[in-house]
Amino acid sequence: MVYKTEKIADFELGLLYRNRAFQRVLGPGVHRFARGRGKIEVIKLDLRAMSVKDPELAALYLTHRQVVEAHFAVANMGDGELGLVTVDGKLAGLVAPRSVAFYGKRLREVTIEILDAANDYVLPERLVAPLVRLGVRELVAVAEVVSDHVGLLYVDGVLTKQLTPGRYAFVKALRRIDVVTFDLRLQSLEVTGQEVLTKDRIGLRANVTAVYRVADPVKAVALTADLKDFLYKELQFALRQVIGTRTLEEVLGDKLGINAAVADLLLPKLGDAGLEVPSVGVKDIILPGDVRELMNRVIEAEKTAQANVIKRREETAATRSLLNTAKLMEDNPILLRLKELEALEKVSEKVGNVIVGNGMDGVLDDLVRIRPR
Repeated sequence: MVYKTEKIADFELGLLYRNRAFQRVLGPGVHRFARGRGKIEVIKLDLRAMSVKDPELAALYLTHRQVVEAHFAVANMGDGELGLVTVDGKLAGLVAPRSVAFYGKRLREVTIEILDAANDYVLPERLVAPLVRLGVRELVAVAEVVSDHVGLLYVDGVLTKQLTPGRYAFVKALRRIDVVTFDLRLQSLEVTGQEVLTKDRIGLRANVTAVYRVADPVKAVALTADLKDFLYKELQFALRQVIGTRTLEEVLGDKLGINAAVADLLLPKLGDAGLEVPSVGVKDIILPGDVRELMNRVIEAEKTAQANVIKRREETAATRSLLNTAKLMEDNPILLRLKELEALEKVSEKVGNVIVGNGMDGVLDDLVRIRPR
């Protein structure tokens, strides 16, 4: 009689079929079968794989369920169930809803935990780190909210709750999961190069800066899809409205008033959008070249007029002082004589040679005389 020999390794499991009908399971070792009793086929399953995937094994589960369950841990998930497979105490994989997976029990200790994914889509915190290492992105959504941020959880497009800083895992096999994060720290936005007309129809360019933070993320997402774009446009409108109601002189002379007016227009609208604005103000005001030249001429004329007034005031004060001195000398001959001597000293410093014709008295009397003859 002719025999067929099959060898099953220690990490394998054999399925014996005769005339395409399942006979039994073959363990490790050497097996001999007589050929004359029908066509013999042995299918070898490699148990080293975490999940044994073989069409024959799946078919055998349909016809001989008890045989398969005796050698394999079977994860047969329902419509709303998610399977967590733990091998030797470590999370080894997930089984999607309406799926079947087989894990060999001979080489490893396998446990299967079934989660009700239809009603509870938030996975326990203990599973977050293992799921991150597994990288099962098709079944689980992992979100991380860093410090000074807040997350908004959307389930099937509906805002469900806010998430504090931390890491989260959600079952997305049955629903759509989205997490939008917002930075709660102070941020700045600058609107530059805005062409604005003043009340007296003079064009200028202005830069305005706002420091803001997200105070209420729920209000923010309910009002606008793009917070920065919303804030940018509101800054534009407020700046144009404030400058458009003031003349150029008022704009240049009352920058603090402009800042306060812009803030008064912005704060109510931004508060409704869930934003806080601690400070807002005009950073630069840039005039066109011709207007700037004209302003320089005006300023130069004003400063010249101020200088002339000061000069005239000083001349008047000097004349008044001279008048007072003259009155003193008129009433005091000795003081007059001292002034003549001072004048003589100054003249002598600038003269190289002095010819004395009438003695010292002639020098004192004729060279310098303040009083009339």
